[in-house]
Amino acid sequence: MTIRDGDGNAGSVPQESAFWRQLFATLPAPVIVADNSGGSSTPQSEALLSRRKTWIDRLFAGEQSFANSPDKIVILQNGVEIEDVPIDPLGSWTIVGRHPGAHIRLDAHRLGLLHAAFQKKDGRFYLRAIDLEYGTLLDRKRIKAGVPVLLRDGSLVDVPGYQLRIHLANSVATAGEEIVESEELATIPSYFHAPSPTSAAPANLAEDRAAIALWSGGVTRLTVAEVIEETADAKTFRLVGEKPLLFSYRPGQFVSLLLTIDGESIERSYSISSSPSRPHVLELTVKRVPGGRVSNWLCDHVVPGQQLTIKGPAGTFSCFDCPASKMLFIGAGSGITPMMSMCRWIVDTTTDVDVKLLVSFKSAADIIFRKELELISARHACFRVAVTLTSARPEQTESWTGLTGRFDKSMIHALVPDLDQRHVFLCGPEPFAAEVRRILHELGFDQARLHSESFGSSRIAGGSRRMPKSLALSEPRHRVHFIKSGRTVETDEIVTLLELAEAHGIEMAYACRSGSCAECEVSFTGTLSEKPEFEENCRRKQNGIAFACCSVALSDLEVEA
Repeated sequence: MTIRDGDGNAGSVPQESAFWRQLFATLPAPVIVADNSGGSSTPQSEALLSRRKTWIDRLFAGEQSFANSPDKIVILQNGVEIEDVPIDPLGSWTIVGRHPGAHIRLDAHRLGLLHAAFQKKDGRFYLRAIDLEYGTLLDRKRIKAGVPVLLRDGSLVDVPGYQLRIHLANSVATAGEEIVESEELATIPSYFHAPSPTSAAPANLAEDRAAIALWSGGVTRLTVAEVIEETADAKTFRLVGEKPLLFSYRPGQFVSLLLTIDGESIERSYSISSSPSRPHVLELTVKRVPGGRVSNWLCDHVVPGQQLTIKGPAGTFSCFDCPASKMLFIGAGSGITPMMSMCRWIVDTTTDVDVKLLVSFKSAADIIFRKELELISARHACFRVAVTLTSARPEQTESWTGLTGRFDKSMIHALVPDLDQRHVFLCGPEPFAAEVRRILHELGFDQARLHSESFGSSRIAGGSRRMPKSLALSEPRHRVHFIKSGRTVETDEIVTLLELAEAHGIEMAYACRSGSCAECEVSFTGTLSEKPEFEENCRRKQNGIAFACCSVALSDLEVEA
C-alpha cells in the first residue's frame, strides 16, 4: 500500500532510529513540558509559561481554561486532565516521551524516551509513532511507526500511561485522502490505561512504630516502589520492604544486589543514595555504563512492583563518624550518589557542619539530583554547591552560565579558601580521583583528612563464589598459612590475599574488591603491602589488620581465615 505524506507525496518509511535521533538532535529547546516526574520546563516566552498551568491551578487562580484556545492537546492520566498544551506555540515537530529534552515529557512504565511525534505542516496536524516495541494507538487502533497520520478534532491518542485528546477547530477531511493502515486490537494492553504496579507498604501510617521491623544488615528481599528517571541515562530505584520495614545504615554506605541475569547469578554493589534520616525507603541511583551488563539491565528491565534481593550494608566511606565541623565533598558523575546520601542526612538532621559540594558533569543534562541540590543550597545557609561542566560542545553548554572545565588548583583554591580546615570526601572515576589527589597534594592538604571512595555508584562484587583455580606465580615466593582453614599455600608478591584464598577454595568475605568496604578485613602476622592509598593510613596495618582484596605478601604470613 502506498503511504502519502501531508502533501500527498508518495514516500517510504525512514530508518526509524537513525531518522529520529538525527531529527531530535536538530530540534530547538522544548516549548512546553507536561512532566509529573520533576523534570524542568523550558518555555519560549512568559506567555507560554502562564499557559502551562494545569486546570486545577487555573481554577484556584480564578483564570479561564483553554476553552477559548480551540487548538490544543489535552493530556489525561487515569482519566483526569493534568495538562493543556496549546498547539499554536508548538514547532513543526513536537516529540512526546521520557527523554529530558522531549517537548512533551511524560513518565510512565513502557513509555519510550522518544515515543511519538506531532507534526505541523501546511496548516494540518499529523501524528507519527516512533516507539516500535509498545506502540502508539489512535482511536484505539495501533498505527505503524514512521507513517504520518492526519489528526482531526476529537482524535484520541494513547501512549503507555496517558491519553492525548486532540482539539482542532475547523478540521476537515480532504477529498481523495487515503485511510492509513492500522492494526485492530482485540484487547487494549493494560499498560496503555492502567498505572504502573506499585507497592503500598503503609509504614508511615503505623501507629506502633516500634512494631515495624528494622533492617540493619544481612540479606533481604525488597519491592521496587518507584523508578525515578534522574537523567537520560541515570535512574533511582526506590525500594521498600515487602512488609513495613525501616532501614538503618550509615550515609555513604552501599549494598550489593543479588541478581540472576540470563540464568547467571551476579552480584553488584551500588551506593545508597537515600538517607537513613528517611528510613522507610532505600534508594539506589544507577547510571548506565557503555557495555555495562548489570547497570544497563537494571535501567532496561526493573519496573515498579518487581522484587530485588540485597545484601549489606557495607562500606567505610561515610561522614557519620567524622567529628569535622567543616567538610568538602568532591565528586564526578555517578560519584555523587554516596555524597547525596550524606548531604541528605546532614540537612535532614540539621547537623552543625559547614558543607561545600563540588561536582563535575559532562553537560547540564547529565547533572544528577540537580533540582534537589539547588533546593538544598537555597534553604540551608551552611550548605553550598558548585557544579562545573566539562563538555566543550556548544549545544550542551550554550544555556549554562556556571563553571566550566575540569577542577584544577586555582578553581579549588577559589571555591574553598579554607581547604586546610576541612575533611575532604572524594568519589568519582579513578582518573578523576587521581587528579584531585594530585591537586590536593600540591595545595599542601593533609592527606590524613582525605576520605575516598573509588567506585561511584557501582562496584563489581563478583558473582557466586569463585571456583578454585591454579595460579601462575612469579618470584620471590612466600608461604601463607590460613589459620581457620588449616591450609598452607604458596604465593608471590603480586597475587592478593583474597585472590589467593579464592584460588584454593578458602572462604573469605568480600564485597567491593578494592578496599572500600572493609568486608574482607583480616588479622595477620608477618609483612605485607597494601595499595598506595591504604599505605598512607598505616595504623591499621601496624595493628595486624589488612584488607585482603588489596594486600600482597612480602614475607611468610599467618592469616586469620
